[in-house]
Amino acid sequence: MHLLLLTLSLTFISFFLQTEYTYRVQDLRKLYEKGTKDKATCEKLAHHLKQYKGQDPVVLGFEAGVQGMMAKHAWSPYAKIKHLRTSAQIFEEVINKHPQVAEVRFLRYSLEFFIPRYLNMSEHLDEDKKIFLDQLFRYPNSSIDADVYRSIRGFLLKHPDQLTEQEKKQLYNLKA
Repeated sequence: MHLLLLTLSLTFISFFLQTEYTYRVQDLRKLYEKGTKDKATCEKLAHHLKQYKGQDPVVLGFEAGVQGMMAKHAWSPYAKIKHLRTSAQIFEEVINKHPQVAEVRFLRYSLEFFIPRYLNMSEHLDEDKKIFLDQLFRYPNSSIDADVYRSIRGFLLKHPDQLTEQEKKQLYNLKA
């Protein structure tokens, strides 16, 4: 009887410990956002995503993004560059296989946007912007869902620096 209770308790506890870190894109989006501000969450998410064996380009995009985000939380310049290079390599592999996935393009754009230009590691901004803006401006008749739409729109409203005047006009005319 005690063994049965112990087994059930461990199963119950492990279920709840695992639900926070899943490979569901909706969950990853929330954790990714939290990881931008919290080093511990970022590190846990990076470790979790390294274990991923699937081929979902968005999940792999989050792995690349989290590697880049680790640079923000790293102390040494060497570690920062190492994380950015790992991130760039993963993004390159994912985008070579899935060039039209707007969410992955946006993840790379939002990361490269904050990399200092003198590092010459922000070379894909225009290319990525073209892909995800096309999907954003065609929403809801595009491949992005409502969460991605809100995320991209919100980011660009907050950081319109890389947008042309025409793109800004289109962005401001989008419904919230």
